[in-house]
This record gives sequence, structure tokens and C-alpha cells, in this order.
Amino acid sequence: MDQPRTVITDPILFADSAVWFSAYGFGWGYRAFALPFEVVCEELGARNETVQQVRLAFELNKRRLLTTVQQYRAASATGERITLSVEDLQRVTPEFDYFGA
Repeated sequence: MDQPRTVITDPILFADSAVWFSAYGFGWGYRAFALPFEVVCEELGARNETVQQVRLAFELNKRRLLTTVQQYRAASATGERITLSVEDLQRVTPEFDYFGA
């Protein structure tokens, strides 16, 4: 049997300020996230806040984003969008496995 995996939806670039995306996984459900453009530039390597650079940085860092969002699988689901920070992306939690993009 295959291991359950965490899935990240395609990004939506919202109002030239944040990337919105969702993640869901078996046993913990659905979570909505916002990733500010400043964080994408500072931590994910986008050269600037243009649509092309932000989208490219998001796609190239999906594995890292999966690890980051899995930290929230045990949090109670309030239905509110979770804004990720630089600190969230820098946090390393080896107990969470990556199951594919």
C-alpha cells in the first residue's frame, strides 16, 4: 500500500502581495496558506516580486514548502489562512517525512 502523501495546490498570486495555496493530507485535512512576496524573495530566492520570479521560486521550492506546511498538520483547523514567515521556512523538523510533490 502506498503511503499517504501531502499535496500542495497550484499557487494563486493575490493582489501583488502574497501567494495563496492550500495543502491537504490524509488524517489532517485541508489548510490554507499565504506566503508574502517578501518572504518568497528573502527565503525562496526570487530575484524580485514579479509574477514570473515569484511563481518560479514557488515551484522550485515545493519540497521545502511541503516540509513547512506539514508542521501545521497537528494544529487545530480553524479555517483561517495561515501566513507563513521566514522563521516558518527556516524551521527544520526531521520527524516530518516528504511524500512527494
